Amino acid sequence: MLGIKAPFKTFLTVLVVDLLATSGDISATWTSPMYPQLYSNDTSVNPLGRPITSEEDSWLGSIMNIGAVIGALPMGFLADKIGRKFTLLVIAVPHIIAYLLFAFAKNINVFYIGRLINGFSEGAGYAILPMYVAEVTEDSNRAAFSVSLNIFWTLGNFIPYALGPYLPIRTFNLILACIPLTFFVCFLSIAPETPHYLVQIGEYSKAELVIMDLRHCGKKEAEKEVEHLKEIINWKDHDGNLLDIIKNRKLRKALVISLVLIILQQLSGINAVTFYLEPIFQASGSSLSASVSSTICGACMFAFSFITIFIVQRTGKKWPLAISCLGDCLSLMMLGEFFYVKEEKNMNTHSISWIPIAGLISYIFFFNLALAPIPWTLSSELFPNKVKSVSSSSVAGASWLFSFFITKFFNLLTKTLGKAGTFWLYSGFCLFAVLFDIIWVPETTGKTFGEIQAML
Repeated sequence: MLGIKAPFKTFLTVLVVDLLATSGDISATWTSPMYPQLYSNDTSVNPLGRPITSEEDSWLGSIMNIGAVIGALPMGFLADKIGRKFTLLVIAVPHIIAYLLFAFAKNINVFYIGRLINGFSEGAGYAILPMYVAEVTEDSNRAAFSVSLNIFWTLGNFIPYALGPYLPIRTFNLILACIPLTFFVCFLSIAPETPHYLVQIGEYSKAELVIMDLRHCGKKEAEKEVEHLKEIINWKDHDGNLLDIIKNRKLRKALVISLVLIILQQLSGINAVTFYLEPIFQASGSSLSASVSSTICGACMFAFSFITIFIVQRTGKKWPLAISCLGDCLSLMMLGEFFYVKEEKNMNTHSISWIPIAGLISYIFFFNLALAPIPWTLSSELFPNKVKSVSSSSVAGASWLFSFFITKFFNLLTKTLGKAGTFWLYSGFCLFAVLFDIIWVPETTGKTFGEIQAML
């Protein structure tokens, strides 16, 4: 995969599990092409038979995040009880149900229920996917494979922009339901349980067989890896809790780093931007149509996600993260300046109508460079197995809680501060993220789980 040296079975396993990442992040941008249709007075376009209200708009965008918080919290516990593989299979089912609900909904409450269910699976996926990928890959390529999740997350972001504006709501959502269904069938038949989990529950022989299959290696190499996993996993004491993290100085530091990074990721405004991309372009008065501009941005979001793998393999995570946050800071400042000139100064912006799409493409480029994938990758690397389930659930829960506030109150924030003030506020959080990364965030690329713990 993109220059990553790994056995075919590892590559195939990661490729299949990444389909769940795509299924989840479709829901992040699903609202952008849906809003114009749900605001329409045309009953052949709008299945509700009436335009939605601004209050319904805000709930349609934000209620998914409530579901994501609910989904994130128990998933780490479930992954420890039934395994990583079966937890991921469970996560796929609500996605399928949600897209089928959207396809046949004729009442706004059905859309709410679908968004809540969709959010449940997305929050759960963000908690478990980085853990699964980190545990089936080798130390030498773990970072690159973990970052590959971002490619499929952004593919999920792109699909609604590419299809949503051009298809009826029913057809669009039936197509979306096929993606988690494909994941379920392929993952069930191809993917193994992770060696970490098998060692954690004392199934050493099964762990060796999985390692031999994933690494395409002999029994001696597999036995050596199992012995290494035994050293870092005390399976008799694997059910740690949040209090264990708070009491331990190293783990407390890891939790602070993970939580602050994931919260700053949300405070950069990414979900507000992706949820409301078409309305933002409509407000900008760009010469390009809102749907075309959104499709261009979605395509850039997907294309730019490939860059991170090459960068992380060569330079690590710390400095790309700082550059990513600084680039987003400057991009959001530019967007804020455009709306300040247009809305506060009431000046003609026809000659600079290219700025919104250029600013958003720049924002997307720098966000995908590191701020999108690295906080999730770090949260899967900084904790030992005995507390990984509770740490992943806590980080994912915090992410979606802040995403809820960002999306629910985006319209209120733009009315209070104006679009210029809103983008400048997001820019300030990105600047703080630069400073936090430089001072606090450790470099974990190429290090084993044991080395990372020793470093903390």
